[in-house]
Amino acid sequence: FDEALRHNELEYNGKTVALPFNYAILKWAAGTRVLLNKAKLPEGVKFYNIYGTSFDTPFDVCYGSETSPIDDLSEICHTLPEYTYVDGDETVPAESAQADGFNAVERVGVPARHRELLCDKTVFGCIQKWLGVSSIPKHSKRSKTSKVMDA
Repeated sequence: FDEALRHNELEYNGKTVALPFNYAILKWAAGTRVLLNKAKLPEGVKFYNIYGTSFDTPFDVCYGSETSPIDDLSEICHTLPEYTYVDGDETVPAESAQADGFNAVERVGVPARHRELLCDKTVFGCIQKWLGVSSIPKHSKRSKTSKVMDA
């Protein structure tokens, strides 16, 4: 890693900032992976998985090629990569999103981008179904204005 990033620098406000490999981040990521691999749901907790589909999502990246490999690892920082794509939400591959390791009650793929899932009507419908709520009234009995009252 040190070799690959030995010339990795960033120009910021006219200054050159070295960006060497950060072993602290690698150690943190490895520790996080160990915790995630051991994670179990508490007894009685139901797990549902909603994930995005129908959009090209980066799967892997290639620097150089068979005919023109990168000889000097520091060239990686100055080489345009080529990506291969799979089905997903443009951020998380659908196959990865389904591989949560939990015994899901239900898994639902929704054709939406990563952040669009948060406001998708299909997602909202799934959540309503799982909560046993058929619909939410359009008009609330709450006042449309906010008032502060003295006690």
